[in-house]
Amino acid sequence: MGGSQSTRKVTIDNENAIQVSQEALDRIQTQLTGKQTEQAQIPPPAQYRPPPSYDQRRNQDYASEEAYWTRRIENLKRAHDKINSGMVLEYQKTLKEANELFDLTQTYKIATKLPPCQEEKTKVLECYSTNPDKPLSCSVLVNEFNDCVCKSRVAAVTASS
Repeated sequence: MGGSQSTRKVTIDNENAIQVSQEALDRIQTQLTGKQTEQAQIPPPAQYRPPPSYDQRRNQDYASEEAYWTRRIENLKRAHDKINSGMVLEYQKTLKEANELFDLTQTYKIATKLPPCQEEKTKVLECYSTNPDKPLSCSVLVNEFNDCVCKSRVAAVTASS
């Protein structure tokens, strides 16, 4: 049921057929060829040129867009330069502060790196040079120098802790 196609054929005889004369066929043929030549004379749509006012308006729109983006880029460049100059100033300020702190610590390190008890040392050396044959006479100065060295060691250890 409905699985196979019908094999019936229907033919209709048209008794009211219109007969066209040869003159009518010739007229229709000339009209068709005339229309084809007219269509051939019309340029294709791709070659159609818009009116000059449209080109001017389009050029004005393009110029205004170009001016807008040029101004926008210049504003961004100025903002970037302002931010960049601020960063450079801040960097230089920080570098100067760091160098000052570094110089202070270097000065402090140099001051603390001087050997301790220099006065006591010079006194002991003078005593030995003035009393080359009696080194025991400088024993009091040597004990003072020794005490000073011990105190400076203790101070260095407590400062580093």
